[in-house]
Amino acid sequence: MAYIIPSNRLVRWLNYSKSLLLTGKPPQTPSQPVQRSIQRPATLGTTFSQLQCAYLGLDYRTTFRQICQLGFDRIRLCGYWNELEPAAGQFDFTVLDWLLEEADRQKVELVIAIGMKTPRWPEFHFPDWLSDRYDTGQGHQPIDQRSPVLVEYTLRFIDAVMNHTKQVAAIRYWQIENEPFTQLEIAGGRFLSYEFVQQEVQQVRQIARPDQQILLTGSIMLPFADDPGDEVAFQTCLAAADVVGFNVYSKVPIGQTRFYLEPQAAFWQTLHHWRLQLRQNHKAAWIAEAQAEPWEPNQLVATRGIHHPSSSPAQAIALTQQLVELEYNTILLWGCEYWYWHLQQGRSDWWNAMQQLIQSERATSESA
Repeated sequence: MAYIIPSNRLVRWLNYSKSLLLTGKPPQTPSQPVQRSIQRPATLGTTFSQLQCAYLGLDYRTTFRQICQLGFDRIRLCGYWNELEPAAGQFDFTVLDWLLEEADRQKVELVIAIGMKTPRWPEFHFPDWLSDRYDTGQGHQPIDQRSPVLVEYTLRFIDAVMNHTKQVAAIRYWQIENEPFTQLEIAGGRFLSYEFVQQEVQQVRQIARPDQQILLTGSIMLPFADDPGDEVAFQTCLAAADVVGFNVYSKVPIGQTRFYLEPQAAFWQTLHHWRLQLRQNHKAAWIAEAQAEPWEPNQLVATRGIHHPSSSPAQAIALTQQLVELEYNTILLWGCEYWYWHLQQGRSDWWNAMQQLIQSERATSESA
């Protein structure tokens, strides 16, 4: 996986690289307030992926049951298109139904991510019957505009999933696509148009129960928060959704080098400013993904050893504390399958740290 710096930011990137080469560290940013004791947000959750369990050789049922028992308030599930509609017009809800039933037994509130683009690589989880017939590959034009027929198929897919799960009380939020407007190499540069996502929002509102809300997610370009497209995407999400979530990764590799990108001051300022805008518009602000799993070059998952530069249990807790300081009341940690995988290898550092965080004192805040 690689994080790409757009060419029009080359000058700033060269200065950043110079600092890394000379010192091994990024330019200094203002220090964050020191947290005297660990505090968790009012709502703490995670994202669970059966796909990631398969990659790690884990049984998704056992893993999900254990994750639920950690004590999270909210879990985001992934409605993978290739899993749910393996043949055109033929749906298989076996896995999703089991997850929904288990979450109900464990009294965990749910978010369901649906659409073309849902969490975990390769992000776009098209069924073979669709990708074999239409252009779903890499490109730099909105994928719904390259293959307009995908619009019809996607809306039909969303309709089928929502109507199948309509009576599941635990589902409180529908996430429409995952970072739909973000263009990253890990997704083959593929993204969706604003017009199509707004069409999806309209459909979901027509089907959703009155007690269910719509979540849209986005991100901020590392390290300088200087991509104008991020602001356009945010304003689109602000206008369309009930809840806007941001994905925050505090250390990611630069291509296949030994250097990493880390958020600079402008990143945290943007994250703070966007939360204030959401509050002013009576919308909820979430951290949809807070890094609690390493992201290393040349590795889909960092299983080659225990210690990695990009993330550790201590770094994940520190990031959570920083986000709590910014008054984000809902934070979903990214990497629960990874913690359990380590636990199965006889290493409990991640599992114990996340358990400690879940059981820590809840922060109080007046923000929405």
